[in-house]
This record gives sequence, structure tokens and C-alpha cells, in this order.
Amino acid sequence: MGTYLRRWGLSFQRPDKRAVERDPEAVRVWQEETWPAIRAKAKAEGGEVLFADQVGIRSDQVTGRTWGAKGCTSIVRRSGNRFSVNAMSAISLKGRMHFMVFTETFEADVMCRFLHRLAGPFDRKVHLVVDGHSAHRSRKVRAWPADHPAGSSCAFCRRTRRS
Repeated sequence: MGTYLRRWGLSFQRPDKRAVERDPEAVRVWQEETWPAIRAKAKAEGGEVLFADQVGIRSDQVTGRTWGAKGCTSIVRRSGNRFSVNAMSAISLKGRMHFMVFTETFEADVMCRFLHRLAGPFDRKVHLVVDGHSAHRSRKVRAWPADHPAGSSCAFCRRTRRS
């Protein structure tokens, strides 16, 4: 079967995964209108654009497969103790990365702590692009830049839809 598929110009590939919630119109608006506006504003203000997101990591996550004799299931020995850790990171267009590791649930207080730590090393405005997580949309996080005008360089936080 593989021979026929190759003759027809097909190749064996790992498929790209796309969210069923993806909105092509929202993606187009982001690429053609929102992103150019953010980039232009940051450039005009001498600021820097950062993209931020959070991730959870678990010790019992299934990460791969292994080979074994036919009919005999392979055994991978590991501890039964489980733990998890979360991280929040922001990366610039030039590849500069800022991150914070935490064990509590990701919510507005954690996001504000990350914003406070993120604003510290910058001497110019930061334009932070985040997704639509509820912690990013919270009243407390939206008020954070206004509450820290003197010591902060955070210009604004923009939400994007996941695509």
C-alpha cells in the first residue's frame, strides 16, 4: 500500500494538530490588523513585545514508547510518587525569555506576581501578548498596569484567541 501512496505523490507524515475551535477570521484579523498595530505601537514607544503563556508539568506524564519482544509487555520502572509544577514564561521577538516556576494554581495573584517580576528588569514599556485564560482577563490583572505606573514599565496586556 505504501508503494501506491508514494506513486500518487503522498508521503508518511506526522499531522499538524489544529483546534476545532479555531476561527480563521480571528486568525486573519490577528495577522493583518492586531499584530501590526501592537508591533507599531511598541516601536513608536521604544518598547518591547513579549508573548506569555503558562504550562503545567506532571511527573507521571506519558512521554514515549519503547521496544520489546513480541508478546511480552515492556516494563519501565518508576516511582509511584507524583508531583506537578507550573511555569509562566514570556519570550521576546529576539528570543529573550523570562520565566517563573510555581506550585500553586494559576490565577490572578500568580499572574500579578509574574507581571511584577517581569517589569523589574525593563527600562522601557513592555507590550505583553497573552491568551484568553480567565486569570489574564481578571479585574485584578487588568488593573495591574494602572496600579503600578511609576515602578512599572508594563504598557498594556492584550488578549488573543488561541489558534
